[in-house]
Amino acid sequence: MEHRIVTLPSFTVVGMDHLVRGSVDGIGQLWQRFIPREHEIVGRAEPDAAYGVCSLLTDGSARYVAGLPVYADASPPAGMVKFDVPAQKYVVFTHRGTAPQIGDSFQAIHSRLLAKLGLRASAGVEFERYDARFIGPDDPNSETDLYIPIE
Repeated sequence: MEHRIVTLPSFTVVGMDHLVRGSVDGIGQLWQRFIPREHEIVGRAEPDAAYGVCSLLTDGSARYVAGLPVYADASPPAGMVKFDVPAQKYVVFTHRGTAPQIGDSFQAIHSRLLAKLGLRASAGVEFERYDARFIGPDDPNSETDLYIPIE
């Protein structure tokens, strides 16, 4: 998998969230509920991007937000949340394949690719960035960038 290292400023996402406890089941359904409502979000900062943001919680579960990047002063529509992603240094890998295969790419990154590159994940927010290269969730030619916080 191709990779690069970047440092990003903080940014804000508005979308819908899901609590992940042990299994990523439910994330696909979250996107299916979110996509028909994404037009309700006002103040988009990047018109052609979407994010899947994941933050670990103290009890070992994770909060996943399917959303769109917005300006910091944007307000979430009813039933949606606002999430601030802190400034962070990341290693970015490009996943090529279907959306259901993204979990396998994250597993490969954490189980072997980071160590192979001499990198170490740090506490922070991981996310997927979807842009024009993402053709569709079931298209094997889709590309999605996966951002892993590093030290």
